[in-house]
Amino acid sequence: MKIDYLWHSEFLINIEWKDWKIVKILSDCWLSNYVFWDLMARNPTFKIDYKKLWDIDAIFISHSHSDHFDPYTLIEFYNNFDNLPLLLIPETMEFLVWLIEKYVPNFTYKILRNKQEIDIKWVKVKWLVYENGYITNEDDVMTLFVYNDKEIIYAEVDTLPPETQDAQNYIFNTFSAKKYESVFYLATRNELEWNIKLLDISDESKRNEFVIEYTNTRKENIERDFVRFAEEMVDFKDITNVKNYCKSLIWQGIVYPKKLDINALKVKVLWLDELVQIEKSIMRKYNKNYDLSYFEAGYTYEIKNWKIKKIEKINYIYDLVFDNFTANISQKFNRYYSNWPLNKLNLDIDNQEKIILDLLNNKFLAYQIVNLEDPLKNILLQNKRDYVIKITYLDDWKYVEKYYSYWFSKSNFVEISNPNYFDEDYYANDVFDFYEWRQELYSNFWHKLTSWKWYRFWTMLWANFLNNDLVYKKYELHFKLASEWRKVDDFVENMFKDMVWNK
Repeated sequence: MKIDYLWHSEFLINIEWKDWKIVKILSDCWLSNYVFWDLMARNPTFKIDYKKLWDIDAIFISHSHSDHFDPYTLIEFYNNFDNLPLLLIPETMEFLVWLIEKYVPNFTYKILRNKQEIDIKWVKVKWLVYENGYITNEDDVMTLFVYNDKEIIYAEVDTLPPETQDAQNYIFNTFSAKKYESVFYLATRNELEWNIKLLDISDESKRNEFVIEYTNTRKENIERDFVRFAEEMVDFKDITNVKNYCKSLIWQGIVYPKKLDINALKVKVLWLDELVQIEKSIMRKYNKNYDLSYFEAGYTYEIKNWKIKKIEKINYIYDLVFDNFTANISQKFNRYYSNWPLNKLNLDIDNQEKIILDLLNNKFLAYQIVNLEDPLKNILLQNKRDYVIKITYLDDWKYVEKYYSYWFSKSNFVEISNPNYFDEDYYANDVFDFYEWRQELYSNFWHKLTSWKWYRFWTMLWANFLNNDLVYKKYELHFKLASEWRKVDDFVENMFKDMVWNK
């Protein structure tokens, strides 16, 4: 098989199906310059020559995050492909089908059921959604198997397999169902959260300490993947023991927007080649000898007889710009924040308060009460006081502060007057933006956050399934903009216009 790597978790699988004919399946659909949910940029950027890319059989959408499912990219695809590909939609995204039908006419789709196998021509495709015992913002991610009689690929896409016997053994059993010539594992590495944290450290020595600490943590986590099979999990099946196993790493290519300051791209934690070298050194320690590499954007890779080889540049992309700087921990750059709401319009306070109280009482309260990792009961018992959330409203260009409190004696959050403490604080306009889907979880990167405060309410608004109504509103907005030939660049860059440089 051959893999065209477009960066992030976008790649095109080329796999033989009959008489040397090829099935082409594109994984994920985000090629815009920005990701509209966290207001970050894509690196690298490029354009597609659709005269050379016209015969894709299917497009697989892994989940409803806009760096994987982008309306601007999807509408561009379906306006340029002569032969419309089959759209493969996970059952966790089925609530969005009607919206796609509205804005992408004449497309055909298949709803993918967990662990179901389907045929695309004579190639087999199967899906896997992990069952987690805790809440994550990636609960809805569907991972991907593609295989024929000779070779198989499994792609994590945007989630790590949980350390459960069912998950590990399912992958092992699928890999070993036949005597494949190549068993290829495509693993995704996401350093975005840690790169963001690094950007918030201005002191060079503290940056170095952070990188050293993170590198050691990464090494420990990678080694744990080997140790747990060698010592801890005797009933778990080790996929690296499957005959003809090989593996490559790909990268989550979201970066600080270079339009604000390109020098920020030099301040970063581990890169893919470093991660590969760490894993190779640990492999040798545990007597493993599988082929391990990493993919570079814009290249085609061949997987043959469990060996991975970079063979050529992709011929259907052009104007590729990849700002791949050597890491420089001491690099100075302009870190921009908003010291006020990203949206400073005067909005109806009564309407805002009604919506915010509804979110607090009908979503956040239930979410936090049943959150096994951080239950509200424990928070109240430890603090020995009410839980208080401060909301600042904008009224005729003046700020109005309100406080909402919850305690065991109350059935809901209720307004209180002038407490001497609060646990979380937000601008009402930012919460309303989240509600209307102009912001989301990681757009908090652009806010000047208080380091000692919690942001549980903000995090809750991104919880999968609980907020499908909000996700639907997000995609409704951006499908509408994309159908009007608007660009995501305009939407995101407009949010930057009033940010200030934090020296």
